[in-house]
Amino acid sequence: MKKILLLMLSICIGFLAYSQDRSQIPKELRNLSKVREYKNPTDPTPPMENIYIAPSPVYKDARVFYDETEIIETVYDLQTNTMLGNRFWVHSDSTMGAVCTRGFEDPNFPDRGTGYNYFDGTQWGPIPSERIEDIRCGWPSYAAWGPTGEIVVSHNGVTGLEISKREVKGTGEWTQTNYQGPAGIENDPTWPRMTTNGENNEYIHIFYNSYVEYAGQSQALLYTRSMDGGETWFPQDIILEGMGEDYYSGISADDYVLASRGDVVALLIASPFKDMFIMKSTNNGEDWEKILIWEHPYPFWDFTTTFTTDTLWSPDNSGAIAIDANGMCHVVWGVGRVARLIYDPPDPGYYQYWAYTDGIGYWNEAMDEIEPLSNPHRTLSSENLEEEGMLIGWAQDINGNGTIDIDEYDLMTYRELGLSTMPSITIDDNGIIALAYASVNEDAYNIVTYFYYKRVWVRTSPDLGYTWGDFYDVTEDDFYDYDECIYPLFAKNSTVTDFHLIFNADFYPGLYLDEDHDPYLNRVIHSSLLKDEIVSVNDPDLVNLSDITVSQNYPNPFSGTSVVMVELTELSNLSIEVFNLMGQKVYVYNAGIVGSGVHKLTIDGSNLQSGVFFYTVKADENSVTRKMIVN
Repeated sequence: MKKILLLMLSICIGFLAYSQDRSQIPKELRNLSKVREYKNPTDPTPPMENIYIAPSPVYKDARVFYDETEIIETVYDLQTNTMLGNRFWVHSDSTMGAVCTRGFEDPNFPDRGTGYNYFDGTQWGPIPSERIEDIRCGWPSYAAWGPTGEIVVSHNGVTGLEISKREVKGTGEWTQTNYQGPAGIENDPTWPRMTTNGENNEYIHIFYNSYVEYAGQSQALLYTRSMDGGETWFPQDIILEGMGEDYYSGISADDYVLASRGDVVALLIASPFKDMFIMKSTNNGEDWEKILIWEHPYPFWDFTTTFTTDTLWSPDNSGAIAIDANGMCHVVWGVGRVARLIYDPPDPGYYQYWAYTDGIGYWNEAMDEIEPLSNPHRTLSSENLEEEGMLIGWAQDINGNGTIDIDEYDLMTYRELGLSTMPSITIDDNGIIALAYASVNEDAYNIVTYFYYKRVWVRTSPDLGYTWGDFYDVTEDDFYDYDECIYPLFAKNSTVTDFHLIFNADFYPGLYLDEDHDPYLNRVIHSSLLKDEIVSVNDPDLVNLSDITVSQNYPNPFSGTSVVMVELTELSNLSIEVFNLMGQKVYVYNAGIVGSGVHKLTIDGSNLQSGVFFYTVKADENSVTRKMIVN
């Protein structure tokens, strides 16, 4: 009995160490709406004055948690219309490649194209001085290709997609080919998302936007695949079932992001104006399944005719997806709030949004579809997500007074609408998830534009998303006192010891390409985050043994039933037992002999009194005990 009580005490201490209080946004700001015009995304070439900004190297010293290097520079700063593409890859030999849309020459950036840099295992190359393509391009995706090579897919805005490859990463000439779409959009494929998989990365998967009306939609999303490194394509230029005109009036630019791992390929669609869902293939793109995360109450939204009776909680135009080692998809998104209120109608083509809506939501395939509550319009509210344990990021209370202190006129919003936004996630082979997102900093202010700066925050989960640890400011160094830090992007794979992140930093909040400020140099920064410093895997409440990983029960606290996820590396006899504070066993469930992988165990608490309990998961000789609360 003494042993049990000592274990319980140690678990309580660990649990308290990881509790996090969400800071509050003042009510007057939460209820403040703005009106914005929805513009069908175009490949922007705004009228700008002739300027020249000479690249200037910036060198950073290693810090406690991070080792940072500037790798690319650009004045052209619009890296996405909504969600970030796959622009960063850690190769199996721990070398790395990163790309962005790069441009310096005004007007209209005729030099725009893919800025590329390569880490050879020791250091990054020089900051690039030109694009890799021989034609004006943008919106690159980057991935490994073949046993030792690399591939970039971008669009040129005139004759389709540009595919650049080379057989040896980091060296040699790029081989460039052009890819055009089917009849009706031959020259218009735009905003591609590309990834590779297979034993030698021979499968190439591309989703691209039609840009023009196609197949009954204002803009369609088409899929094409190569199984031989790009020599042939099959299937080619198809719209997957569940994404066509019978389901959506259109899927717009960059409302989608792509991930791959092993034989699994998954596409996330997220927008304030359509369903949030996954298209998933477990056989390298041969077959696809649609997995609905959140059903939009207005499935055929129209900015002229659609009106809402209430505000709509939704994704804020940002989101990301990653796949764990068991092939399960994990999704994050910025929490947004929009409307076209019938009693206060905006002009046609405009909509209302609430810029001070805050939060980063989280979902994985072990969870059910996010069901509507009494009011279906509030399903994705920050409060609901927090109650369900699905709110994992928010603006930080830097000065510790319990509220976020910002003025209503001094917040810069992007095409991504939330206060905390632009999330990215990655998952290592041990089930550790790293989340990065951009969020307003109440103590950082631009004295020229009078806007608050955003910073990049990182948070980790050691157990496939069931518990989350502390928040870390990647940009806390004094060097970033006068920088707007946005577009954080994790490489979807990591090394044994590090997570790898890139982000943009520049002096002015907002985007030059949206004419929010004067042209200014953007620096793409690489950060190497040491897992031992930011992941509390040794805490007694966050257990990840070599043969068994056990999550915190979800939801917690709960009444009725709660779920525990267990990951096994081998065939085991699996069971769960629940004890009260007196050490008495009050619930037992034996799953029997099960194979390796992730398993869901359900605790039935309907006959348990309210209070604190402990559950022990046993898998052969391994056992893990954790705390739970019954309401």
